[in-house]
Amino acid sequence: MYYSDTFKQADDETFIMRIPKDEDFRILQLTDLHLGFGLLSKGRDKLALEAVRKIIEISKPHLIVLTGDSIFPFLPRAGTLNNRKQAQKLMEFLDGFEIPYTLVFGNHDCELFSTCGKEELAELYKQGRYCIFTEGRKDLTGVGNFLIELVDDSGKVLLPLVMLDSNMYGEGGWFFSGFDRIRDDQVDWCTQRLNALKREYPDIKAMAFFHMPLREFKEAYEKMKLGDKNVLYRHGSIAEKGEYFGISKFKSTFFDRAAENGVIKWIFCGHDHLNTLSLVYKGIQMTYGMSVDYLGYKNIKNSYIQRGGTLITRGADGNVDITMVPIGAVVSTRVRGVSRR
Repeated sequence: MYYSDTFKQADDETFIMRIPKDEDFRILQLTDLHLGFGLLSKGRDKLALEAVRKIIEISKPHLIVLTGDSIFPFLPRAGTLNNRKQAQKLMEFLDGFEIPYTLVFGNHDCELFSTCGKEELAELYKQGRYCIFTEGRKDLTGVGNFLIELVDDSGKVLLPLVMLDSNMYGEGGWFFSGFDRIRDDQVDWCTQRLNALKREYPDIKAMAFFHMPLREFKEAYEKMKLGDKNVLYRHGSIAEKGEYFGISKFKSTFFDRAAENGVIKWIFCGHDHLNTLSLVYKGIQMTYGMSVDYLGYKNIKNSYIQRGGTLITRGADGNVDITMVPIGAVVSTRVRGVSRR
């Protein structure tokens, strides 16, 4: 676990990170690395690791957040089911940058028949020298529901980062049961934590990080295409075939509760590797992180418009800027055939 003079774990579900009050603080979101570390993935793993190194060198972050599917224990692609070995190699690589990093689980980190479940991987990740992770409350759905509170020298909370497990697959089995979602008990917990902060800091604003995109992301995109001026375009595109959103068929109350509560202003997800869209809907900016994947999608190694990271900068004045960090020469900003530039 990461330790420093400016960082501590307050309890089983809360970390405190002190940041300079008069300097910008940079958070790098990386998503869907899909590292195999197996017999079949050596060449593509090398490309992915080189991409991550380049993104980190460009963005120079103070904190790295991985939003799921960091490893890929899928035998036909990786050549291994050993996600323990994969997680260990991932940590060794990230620890080498000597930058604190945190993560949430995606739907592929613990594939069917893989060596470890989430609980075992959680114990492993806590051993990373620069890793920030906790299982969170054991009575909640998922593994890894926790907060990182960015504070100033006086202990005032400047920006809470809410980490949530959006879970894997729905009731009844694995992939064919459909993607899961953030469950109601997690939403209740998140709302309670944010309400407590809101009572102390009435103007507090928070960010949430998880893997699965919300259904409201697709809803907002479709409204934007129809000309709804209440949806604001920020950057990126939907490049999945058929404008696909890998959303759950199960309804989650997370977005509605977040909009009603008013504290969460920024949401970051992954999952759909070719989508890079960021837009504002009902006062919340929803952003697909640029993916790194060279392994998960067929022929994705030949794709370039999605590959990179997402840099989130909290300015010394409290303002937040979100920009793509592409490693290719071109980033698509086309929506419904019309350039958004």
